[in-house]
Amino acid sequence: MANEVTAIQPDAKTKGPTLSLMAVLTLVVAGGTLFHAWLHHRVNGVVNPTQIALAFFLVINILVTWWEIALFVCYDDVREGYERARGPYEGRGLEFVGEVFRRPVPILQYFSFRVWAPLWTGYSFFDDGYSDKRSFGFNIDVGNGFSTLIPATMFAFGMTFHFLPARVLGIIGIIIFWQMFYGTVVYFFQYVNNRRYEGHSFRDLFLVVGLSNLAWAVMPLLGLKVSVDLIMDGSYAVFL
Repeated sequence: MANEVTAIQPDAKTKGPTLSLMAVLTLVVAGGTLFHAWLHHRVNGVVNPTQIALAFFLVINILVTWWEIALFVCYDDVREGYERARGPYEGRGLEFVGEVFRRPVPILQYFSFRVWAPLWTGYSFFDDGYSDKRSFGFNIDVGNGFSTLIPATMFAFGMTFHFLPARVLGIIGIIIFWQMFYGTVVYFFQYVNNRRYEGHSFRDLFLVVGLSNLAWAVMPLLGLKVSVDLIMDGSYAVFL
């Protein structure tokens, strides 16, 4: 039954090698972080822990913005997938999420928004607001996807190439990192206030809701501190 319900179904017409979503996630995050660290060393001659930490977070955020845009574009797939899966997987949301991350998908399909929709179907087991476009969670994540993709990319490369005055990059950083922090804190508040945690074990909540959101509550604080340094110092010394 589980295999009949899982929403990722690779297109039989697509040829080529496959990778699981977990493998793609690992490759993109690890590869993107190492690329930014290597680039920074090549351009500036230093290995800077602050730059690496923020590059790691921004690579994750840029990937997640793609997922968040997919949530908007493929909302019907998310909602219909959740309606199909929530009966057979009642009380087993973590199992559904695990299947989504393990299922092999042809590599070329990862460029399609639709292949990411099951992520949100799985998350809907823990917050059904993601299968309802009227909810706060749906709209704050879609908003983050469309509004931070470009500035987060600019900040990630700006740390290395200094193509903007330091104070300008700092202002961009204040805007995006505060948005991330504030949005995450309000999301956690509404999650608890609406008692969406009911019916789930602490372990499942920690693995799916806690870990997936914690970085956006912690790492933006580092980003805000660095952005203030850029503004106050008027230089890129924090990355050198």
